[in-house]
Amino acid sequence: MKKHKVAVRLKTKLENNKKRRKALIAITVICAILFVVGFAVNLTAKFLLTSQVFNVKSTEIKGNNIVEKAAVLDYLDFNGKNIFRLKLKKAESQLKEKFSNVRDVSIGRYLPGRIVVKISERIPLAEVKVSDKRIGIDEYLKAFILPVDYRVLPKLSENMTIENKTACIKFLKEVSGLPIYKSITGVTALAPDDLIFFFEDNCKVCMGLPEDIAYKVTYLEKVLSDLEMKGKKAEYINMRDFSKEHKEVVLRTKQEAGSRK
Repeated sequence: MKKHKVAVRLKTKLENNKKRRKALIAITVICAILFVVGFAVNLTAKFLLTSQVFNVKSTEIKGNNIVEKAAVLDYLDFNGKNIFRLKLKKAESQLKEKFSNVRDVSIGRYLPGRIVVKISERIPLAEVKVSDKRIGIDEYLKAFILPVDYRVLPKLSENMTIENKTACIKFLKEVSGLPIYKSITGVTALAPDDLIFFFEDNCKVCMGLPEDIAYKVTYLEKVLSDLEMKGKKAEYINMRDFSKEHKEVVLRTKQEAGSRK
């Protein structure tokens, strides 16, 4: 019986030693693999971060109409730098801070050495003039410099309150997709509910409350079309009391104005 217990203990000890050897071998193999992988990763990272293969060779700018491409390229200054070392999220944030007309931007890597900058610009609805510079105003009243050759926009009256300016921009946004928008030369507001705009032929239109704008403008276009068919041009149009129920329009043509002189 005693010999049997000794044999069992010996067998157990041998099995435990065998398990420890297997565990030690497994740990050694894992460590070796980790070392090799770490070495390979380190070597790969060093190659990616130092090889001239991954230096930026071209930077493409897309979506820009107002901001100058050359100005963006000079500011980013990516060419010749390692494509993996560039902090693109930081560059996106800095680009929006630098160029106020940039609403959003995304910068992507295209291996081995190409960067693509996709810009979403603010859309100017009106403009003002400050120190001989054209300043565009978007729907959020964000101001930014316009190129000299940018298309002519309706001009906002100076020294308006924020409320009045907001009413003007709201009006321009609603008519920006309509043909009449291109004929508007200026917009002002005596109060948020008393909007006035001007046509290129110096016709003054008192719109009043900037609501149901699409309906009012459609009706106004019909009035102008009827006048044109009669060979007349409007000098003054008052739609302050106009509504869908009461289509009241006070109209004065240039001929009528001349006859009173």
